[in-house]
Amino acid sequence: MIRAATAYDIPALKKIWDESFHDPINYIDFIFDRLAKPTDAVIYEDAGRIVSMLLMIDAKFIWLDESVDVVYILGAATARQFQNKGIMTYLLNHSENKARENGAQLSVLVPGERYLYNYYRKRGYSADFDLRFIKLKPGMLEESEPPDKAVIIDRVSPDFIYSVREQALKSQPHIQWSAERIKSVMEDSFIYGDHVAAYTGDLGDSYAFYRIHKNNLFIRECLGSVNEAQLTLIKEIIRINNSRNAQIMLPLRSKLFEHEGEAVPYGMAKPLNTKSFLHDISPYMNLMFD
Repeated sequence: MIRAATAYDIPALKKIWDESFHDPINYIDFIFDRLAKPTDAVIYEDAGRIVSMLLMIDAKFIWLDESVDVVYILGAATARQFQNKGIMTYLLNHSENKARENGAQLSVLVPGERYLYNYYRKRGYSADFDLRFIKLKPGMLEESEPPDKAVIIDRVSPDFIYSVREQALKSQPHIQWSAERIKSVMEDSFIYGDHVAAYTGDLGDSYAFYRIHKNNLFIRECLGSVNEAQLTLIKEIIRINNSRNAQIMLPLRSKLFEHEGEAVPYGMAKPLNTKSFLHDISPYMNLMFD
């Protein structure tokens, strides 16, 4: 039986999440206590036992002056002994129908493993969202200016990130997060020891979500009002962390290092109240919770 979750179901949902994804307990608590409401969860019961679940988070897809409602599906998981019985297909179909009834135009998700791209393709999803993966070389930052104002680490306003993000992506079709959702993305990042940096000065405004592992720097997202502000922030993050190697993910259409890197698949979409796929417009998705 498929039904909406209630607050009484949260312990069982946390257990399925833990067994499926092996995240830290404080991250699982964050998902169910801060990010998602019980009504965001759709569950499948077998003989009174919750054996499968997924979460539905509202978002927006923005393209120039157009805005459509999107449902973002995450945490799709089935208890091991109930897998390969078609339960998740039932849950996805139910969730998509519910989203259609609520006026959503798209269902989007981020497969947790490469093999899952084929799984979701068979269920009507298309790998429409790519990112450009770049290994930074020393010469690529030689012309960047030193910051005229100190770079802020972690104590960054979600409103600042929202403003810069929307300015940077104003001509790019993209999944939009509100300032409140960006605050949740920041909390998500901090749980895993990641950081958020921001620069605002004469060169412009920019921010970056990044991770340091054994002096290796991975920048998940870096956007700015102008390229110069992004370059300055990237170089300063490398300097502050004394990083030996640095990698960055950028929108396909970004003018920053535009002839560098390779496209890698990131997210998928399925049209709901529309027949339009997103193949030809290079849409941007990042800062997702999966």
